[in-house]
Amino acid sequence: MRRRDAALVLCSVLAVSAGCFGIGGDTTSSTPTPAPGSDPTVRVTDVVYGDTLDVRFPDGREDTVRLLGVDTPEVHAESDPAEFEGVPDTEAGRSCLRRHGKRASAFAVDRLADRRVTLQFDAAAGRRGGYDRLLVYVVVDGSSFNAALLERGHARLYDSPFRERDRYASLEREARDAKRGLWDCAARPKGMGVMERVTPGGSTASIHLNSAVS
Repeated sequence: MRRRDAALVLCSVLAVSAGCFGIGGDTTSSTPTPAPGSDPTVRVTDVVYGDTLDVRFPDGREDTVRLLGVDTPEVHAESDPAEFEGVPDTEAGRSCLRRHGKRASAFAVDRLADRRVTLQFDAAAGRRGGYDRLLVYVVVDGSSFNAALLERGHARLYDSPFRERDRYASLEREARDAKRGLWDCAARPKGMGVMERVTPGGSTASIHLNSAVS
């Protein structure tokens, strides 16, 4: 009798230990993906980068979202100039991209930090991407923040399948042609953007307009 009781006690101890240490069961947990067709309203809890946010859902769940169709320059790592059309692969080019990466993040903080925004999903892109981040369009004050990044030259088009691709390509092209934002990092053909004037002493001086990176 005592032997059986002792065995039961031992089994109980082992069962509790297994539960405490996660032995013998699947203890992994992940934030449930919002249901298809829903456009949840969330609060932005942190701006990680210009194109990446941490958000909190109304029920308290938290997740990380990646803005669809856009890519802002890196802030804490080197951006590859080859990914940004026309930007030279030089230290000046990389430094210019870092500077604009910080500006993109500052723009996101100004527009989104601690704000309530709406997340919109795209069936063509899927629900989650790399690092298990939600892939979304972020709508704030009735306007697409993704599109605003492109319009202001804070981001390039991230070429992947999504329904707004053609419109976003047009927005990027317009910003690039106007040298807005990061596209000012792009090299200009020789002779463009430079004007010469005569100084009071009679010599000539070159004035660089919207100085280019070369």
